[in-house]
Amino acid sequence: MATGTADTTATREPARPPERPAPRGRVLTGLVAGLLGTALVVLATRLFTLGVEDNGDGYRLFCGAGLTPLTADGYASWRGGWTTDFAVGPPACDEPVPSSALLLARATTLLTPDTWSPVALGWAYALLVGLVVGLGAWAASAAGRRRALVVAIPVLPLAAATFPRFFVSTYSEPAGLLGCVTTAVGVAALLVTRPEHRAARGVALALTAVGGLVATTAKVAYLPVLGAAVLACAVVAVGVRRPRIAGPVVALVTALLAVAPVAAALERQEEFYAPVNAHNLVFTTVLLEVGPSATSPLGLPPDAVALTGNGYFNGPPRPDGVPWWEGAVLGRPNETRSAAWLVLAEHPAAAARALGVGLQATTLADLPYLDALPAAASAPSSPDGHPGWSGARQPDLAQVLADTRRPPWLPTALVVGALAAAATARWQGRAGRWSLAAGLAAATALGLVVVAVAGDGYFEIFKHVWLAAYLLALSGLCLLGGVTTALFARWRARGGE
Repeated sequence: MATGTADTTATREPARPPERPAPRGRVLTGLVAGLLGTALVVLATRLFTLGVEDNGDGYRLFCGAGLTPLTADGYASWRGGWTTDFAVGPPACDEPVPSSALLLARATTLLTPDTWSPVALGWAYALLVGLVVGLGAWAASAAGRRRALVVAIPVLPLAAATFPRFFVSTYSEPAGLLGCVTTAVGVAALLVTRPEHRAARGVALALTAVGGLVATTAKVAYLPVLGAAVLACAVVAVGVRRPRIAGPVVALVTALLAVAPVAAALERQEEFYAPVNAHNLVFTTVLLEVGPSATSPLGLPPDAVALTGNGYFNGPPRPDGVPWWEGAVLGRPNETRSAAWLVLAEHPAAAARALGVGLQATTLADLPYLDALPAAASAPSSPDGHPGWSGARQPDLAQVLADTRRPPWLPTALVVGALAAAATARWQGRAGRWSLAAGLAAATALGLVVVAVAGDGYFEIFKHVWLAAYLLALSGLCLLGGVTTALFARWRARGGE
């Protein structure tokens, strides 16, 4: 009986696999990694002298933080550089854009109650990047000190000013980048740790989930980042006893926490920008790619073809007062937008071309039309931007795309390669983890491009797919890591000859 009881207990509670002792100095590893992460952002932005010129979107954010540009005309947009100083006061608008970036901007104004500069925001983002990297390195080092190096992969793209210069700006994009980096660091730590590393995986899960929430609440168009975070959390096992539900529970809680802010952001987008988005989708993309035959399904007369390629802003004058335009765009924007999606679904070749343009736009993520250096306070503000770079007029947009010397096919090839690598990860040995990370980053980037094109057509396409460019850079680095791992494993199998 005693033997039988012991056997039953052993069946119900299997012996835990032997755990390796956690490496010493993990806290120090995290501290060093965090300092290096912050230093990278500081150096990449040249001590925060590089930022991003406001294209008019910044007001939606800084008005809610109570900031007023200290410029000669009181405006911050299109001044040939970014505004360096703002007066701090009460909010200047009743309905600022709901964004996690707004919360951070408001927090930094508490440290500078009189005059505020985007440099303060840059420091805040740099310190937060360092915090994320430090936590991720601590978590990853549970599997071995060298494994902590994996968190460098999501941070390496920040060495190019293309991405961290947005930290010195009044856009919502930098909070999206911070969230994306946070999720990527969390996923990296999850991939190198094992289920028995409970504390480490708990921290990695928290990073993954919080990053998805920060990105999606920065801009609702970044919803694919939340999807990637929820998916990553849902498939993670924590602990060796069943049921191992920590990962799925975190995924569910993360999704539920996002419902209210996402719904509020979508409602605000519909209230303020539904006609703008419908116009841009129809005239900058659908009519351009499908042709005049699309006018009838869209409920437009043949005369509408004359507006093909023209955006709502920054392009030729809108046809205000024209009955068919005011009816389709101003009167029933949601119906017109739905009809535009249906037309694209019925013309897959046109939809593929539109998606290809969105992916090609990621090769120009440096956004040279938005100046990086500070503007003089006396510089006047211009009401207009560049019609080609803003995607507001053809053939200017096509010319911008044609002028770049960067391979237009590279982003598409990268996405296809990364997804194929992820699909075959189970047969790749240790390189499979790299392939899974590459596939997740590429799929998320593709989702961001789809949302950008389907939401606002080609208008501001370069800026709208900017975060996707970061993810594609991350995907490429992961593919490189996978190839290196596979070659090293093959070399070791041959005896290191």
